[in-house]
Amino acid sequence: MLRRARRFGHHDPALPLKALDPSARCRDTATGAVHHGAVLLTHGLPADLAADDYTSLLVHLVREQG
Repeated sequence: MLRRARRFGHHDPALPLKALDPSARCRDTATGAVHHGAVLLTHGLPADLAADDYTSLLVHLVREQG
């Protein structure tokens, strides 16, 4: 995710992901947070970017087995 400049009073929108299995569960390797595929498809991945301008974030999701 990349944000060039933060607009005053605006929050970063979530980033909807495509081509996921809605029944899958994905774990963020950095935080350990588990995200459900259906939520990632419809609402998206929360953009937890730093408050600075010109900031980015790399998120590595791994599908959980079982």
